[in-house]
Amino acid sequence: MDDVMDPAAGSLLRAKLMPPQAVSDNLLRPQLEAALCANVHARVLLLAAPAGFGKTSALAALARLRKEQGHNVAWLSLGPGDDEPSRFLLQLIEALCSALPNFGNEALAYLQNTMRVPVAAVMESLLAELVQLEAPLLLVVDDLHLIQDTELLAALNRLIKFAPDSFTLAIGSRSQPALNLATLRAKDLLVEIGEQELRLSKAETRDYLQRSGLQLDAVAFSALYSQTEGWMVGVHLASLWLRHQPQAAAQIADMGTDQVAVGDYLLRSVFEQLPVQKQELLLALGIAQQLSGDLANALTGRQDGQQLLEELEAMQLFLLPLDRERLWYRFHNLFADFLRNRLKERDPERFKQLHFNASLWFTNHHMQNLAIEHACLAEDAEMLAALVDGCGLELINRGQLNLIYKWRQHVPDEIAERFPILVLADVWIRAAELSLNEANRMLDELLDHWNESKSSGPLSDKVLATMAVKSVIALQKDDLPSCISLARRIEAQLGQHSAFLEVAMLIVGALASVMSGQPDQAKRLLALAQQRNHFLEGRYLDMQLANVEVLMSLEQGQVRQAELLFAQLRARVMPWFSDRSRALALPTISEALIGYAQGRWEGTEERLRWALSTVDVINPVDIYAQGMLCMAHVQRIQDNPKDAHATLVLMQNLAARNQSWRFYAQSVGDEVAQILQEPAADRFKRAELRLKSVDWNKLAEHYPHMRLNPVLWVRGLTRIRLQQARGHYSEALHEITQLRSTLLDNWHGLQRLRLDLLAALSYQRLGYQERAQSLLVQCLIGAEREGVRSLFIEEGESIRLLLQQLEAAERQPALQGFIRGILLIWPGSSGRQSLEVLEEGLTEREREVVCLAAQGMSNEEIGLQLSLALGTVKWHLHNIYEKLKVRNRTQAIRRARELSLLDL
Repeated sequence: MDDVMDPAAGSLLRAKLMPPQAVSDNLLRPQLEAALCANVHARVLLLAAPAGFGKTSALAALARLRKEQGHNVAWLSLGPGDDEPSRFLLQLIEALCSALPNFGNEALAYLQNTMRVPVAAVMESLLAELVQLEAPLLLVVDDLHLIQDTELLAALNRLIKFAPDSFTLAIGSRSQPALNLATLRAKDLLVEIGEQELRLSKAETRDYLQRSGLQLDAVAFSALYSQTEGWMVGVHLASLWLRHQPQAAAQIADMGTDQVAVGDYLLRSVFEQLPVQKQELLLALGIAQQLSGDLANALTGRQDGQQLLEELEAMQLFLLPLDRERLWYRFHNLFADFLRNRLKERDPERFKQLHFNASLWFTNHHMQNLAIEHACLAEDAEMLAALVDGCGLELINRGQLNLIYKWRQHVPDEIAERFPILVLADVWIRAAELSLNEANRMLDELLDHWNESKSSGPLSDKVLATMAVKSVIALQKDDLPSCISLARRIEAQLGQHSAFLEVAMLIVGALASVMSGQPDQAKRLLALAQQRNHFLEGRYLDMQLANVEVLMSLEQGQVRQAELLFAQLRARVMPWFSDRSRALALPTISEALIGYAQGRWEGTEERLRWALSTVDVINPVDIYAQGMLCMAHVQRIQDNPKDAHATLVLMQNLAARNQSWRFYAQSVGDEVAQILQEPAADRFKRAELRLKSVDWNKLAEHYPHMRLNPVLWVRGLTRIRLQQARGHYSEALHEITQLRSTLLDNWHGLQRLRLDLLAALSYQRLGYQERAQSLLVQCLIGAEREGVRSLFIEEGESIRLLLQQLEAAERQPALQGFIRGILLIWPGSSGRQSLEVLEEGLTEREREVVCLAAQGMSNEEIGLQLSLALGTVKWHLHNIYEKLKVRNRTQAIRRARELSLLDL
């Protein structure tokens, strides 16, 4: 929405938030008002009919009636440029605020500092305030047919569904809106007024004509009504025509019966009977969506624009006042379309020149969106490019790059390349198809164009915006060093620029540091981002910041900590976004990674498919690649090897397209592991051929900046698995020792556990049973502490046999329970049946007791909670210990958690 920097802009906004003012001879429709008021419990009042049937007049009458009854009334008239989330929501909040002072302040915060407008979050915030209202509220949204954005329509559906009973939404639309109308009809919450109900009756038509001073004989009246069929605009046009040419009554029968043809005939007749000078004035004024006296002067070259508009209103030439002060007007849509089409056909050059003049006027009055729309219609590419370039940074800060790109389509390449913001939008929109080198070349040319690429002083807004886009694209293309370098440059000048762009770049730099194995740097950048984030009110970056913390814990191998952080993220930030918001794509992948590591696979593939197909503003290829690997693992565990292989091939294509060779290496490593676990006799040969098909050293050369070279890690791990599969356990131990030396202290926790597990297997097969058991127990203790289970299953059948042997010999109940828990979820095992038997073995009361014990209650507190004697509580606990095969309360709680018995 245009910033209100000029009184004209402010008055135009106010005009959109008020019902049109009724003309003096407005036709009363008591039966229509009765129909609208008949169902007082209706949640939605829908007036749907083609143009000219009096929808807006009926809605205005309803608004006046409800206001007289003491209701709060909010009005929003939509325009052609309002099918854009930020613009629509800002105007909706303004409309509600005009009826309810100070309403929607929290919702407004969501529209600030966001890279993508969180439509669902804004609506949830508005709903939270609406439920607190006591007085009834009527919200009128006129011309809803102009809204096609699916997110906005979904938000309106949610508003209708969850608003309080005191709320009513009245809609004017030329077509049936894409809302849940069938459900509303079924629940009797919808009142529909259509074309037939809006048609004037014969009596109303006669009354209207008489009030216009027309007395038609029965034959002429019958002919007129037959031609117009009660179409309100048609009746009005006929009255204007006959008022000035009474003899034309005889021609009524010649108009035909087609409504469009009748309308065109009458419009042409009314227009052509006006003086030529008046016709020229109307043609000039008709190009504007909204008109003020000063704008009328600019379009006509006169100095009496306000007087001219009032005169046209008095002539009832379809000019409607939009506010009580009559500062703004608009032509009825039918008449406006007629005027524009006529001018464009007659004099296309004048049509363009008038749009150019309107664009200049709106520019001078700081109404940029309208100025840009008129520049588009003027087909003046230079002016359009300059206007978009001038307000582009503000649009970027609002997350409206899509608008820039829409307008960019009207500018030829040879002009666009001279305007940096248009180039920036080009790079951003085409980021997926551009190579990293090409994207960087275009962005670096922008920085050089501004002569600020090497400036040591504070960065200008345009340079900062370019660097932010450069940073996000670098993350998409796996150029982690560039992300970190750009974050460091911002770090040196922190607090001197837009907090929003600073925080975004710090988050990107922190994530890149995490993936590069630089935890100290990642923590520092996260701390700085958190400090600057306090200056922002939006929640998008807040969520991304929290998600980076989750991913850092996962990289460290601290899965429990990641689970805790994600639970906080889910409780604190995620509820502000709808279940299918793009902003949730990355957190959904993070949640899947945690759940997979801990052996919770139910629904994981479905969630990952959604997240991986959902593109958010920040799209780190690293997280998407981890998500694809996770999905392949789940598919393999669930005995879908073909799907798993297809996912790995898809990941290899993604990695090759982005030249992200570490992910290519990871997918090849997983492919080899999958081959080795097949029953086929030639699996060793095929696995070795696949391993040798990759030039590992060449791929490793791309990652000198990473402390643990990811390509060499995958190659080493794959060699170990192949050596063990062939029975070469001593060679595998040598490879394990070499790989272990590359791991970082206090980092790579899961990698260290995996090496311990594989080393235990080698020692066991070489006959070093004590050493093997010691390593395996060490690995299990670390895994149990973090709740990690999938790591064991990934290594296949030989590990399952190793765990079964240890379970039989293990004396520690907690560790024995953890091993049993892993075996229970092992693919193809009969453990799930055992789990069901065990769950049946605990009575409902015993499950209640163990759940309360898990919450930290003492025996006495459990007794009070369940109204049991202390001795009875102890008796239940004794039975629980027996059934779970444990010795004390702590072990019982741990064992119950392993078996999911705490989920009442």
